[in-house]
Amino acid sequence: MKRLFILALLSITNICTSFAQEKLFPVIEGIGAIEVVDFESVKPDPNQTYKLIDELYFRQEDKEKIYGNLNYSARIVNAHAAADIPKENLKMAIVIFSGATPAILSNTEYKKRFGFDNPNIEVLDRLMAAGVDIIVCGQSMVKQNIAPDLVHKGVIHAFSRITATSDLIRKGYNTL
Repeated sequence: MKRLFILALLSITNICTSFAQEKLFPVIEGIGAIEVVDFESVKPDPNQTYKLIDELYFRQEDKEKIYGNLNYSARIVNAHAAADIPKENLKMAIVIFSGATPAILSNTEYKKRFGFDNPNIEVLDRLMAAGVDIIVCGQSMVKQNIAPDLVHKGVIHAFSRITATSDLIRKGYNTL
């Protein structure tokens, strides 16, 4: 009976793991998971340059969690890499404004305002290491009493989300 139970348990484990999907993290490890697509599919032209803008503005109530849309931004980077777009052919800027602005606070300031470490620091650093420009709206900074020295290092301060996005569009970027 014991052997039968163990055999059944092993069979169930094998079935469960066969249904588990492998996740890909070709550029940003551990964030922005991409599913394996093991069938023929249409992919972007790897010889073209893709210039993308991802605007983040939704307010996140639970400040102890990573800002969810940053995970999606990482998926954009990983998806292009998984679709065989060379890293040098993906130019991406994330424009952060309004309710998303606290995500870019330095760890010290975030802890002062919310009582715990900024869970977004690692994601911001990984995105920047992958070549993504992180841009914060100066108008949102002023409205939320965020001085430039309170912003995480490496984040670009723009006059406004409007001017940052319009300038990127002028440079050939497209909004997602």
